[in-house]
Amino acid sequence: MNRWVEKSINIAQGVGYLDKLSAVYPVTINKIRKLSSVEEQRIGEIYRKKDARLLIEVLLDFKRFPFDDPYIGFLRKDRSAMRRNPKTVKRIGEQLFELHPVGIISGIERPKSSSRQFGQHFRNYIEKLRYPVLNDANFLKSTKVAFLGGGDARLKTFAKRYLGYRGEKGLDLVFCVGGKYFIGEAKFISMSGGTQDKSFRETITFVKGKSENAQHIAIVDGVVWAMTTEKNLYNSIRKLPQDRFMLSSLLLKEFIESQK
Repeated sequence: MNRWVEKSINIAQGVGYLDKLSAVYPVTINKIRKLSSVEEQRIGEIYRKKDARLLIEVLLDFKRFPFDDPYIGFLRKDRSAMRRNPKTVKRIGEQLFELHPVGIISGIERPKSSSRQFGQHFRNYIEKLRYPVLNDANFLKSTKVAFLGGGDARLKTFAKRYLGYRGEKGLDLVFCVGGKYFIGEAKFISMSGGTQDKSFRETITFVKGKSENAQHIAIVDGVVWAMTTEKNLYNSIRKLPQDRFMLSSLLLKEFIESQK
């Protein structure tokens, strides 16, 4: 079995994996967005009119729509699209009418998901490793261990320009160890199925690839390491060759030191 995969499985199945992982991905308790009595009353009045378009129009004014829907973002940007897409309005309206006012209000007030903040948490964790985080020019000059600073778009631009990266997805980390360069993704897989499985497949494809001047690495945590003994998608990591790197974030520093 791949050395780093085996180490990650052992850590996850040992004592304190989730406890230690909270240093990388702390779960913040987000506040409930409480509506005023006036807002609640207004929602109730509009709901009783059974006018789907009007109800959606009003709910788009709130920071959070009552439920997640891939088309809401478009309607927020172009509200006139509701006139041109009656079937979409009808579909969303039917879901809202099933919720009733209480369900709609609860959906608006639900706190922001902690997992949406995990990208920033991982960047904060990199700084805790106490390696230099440098700008483009200084990073290129570095002969020791260093990380490239910036967000995913900036890291992708750098990797395309200097490291031969051909992918279109943003990157979560770019670092060097001596003269070797690594580009990577960081994932927290919270459950199996749906978009989480799709994300894992994309990560496996990324790890198996190679850029002209950089090795690919995937920093993965979550249920991936808890499901490797069963016949499922995640068990495929056991077949990774030794020269492909997928590992828990808790092993990142050890990995870096092993490359010196």
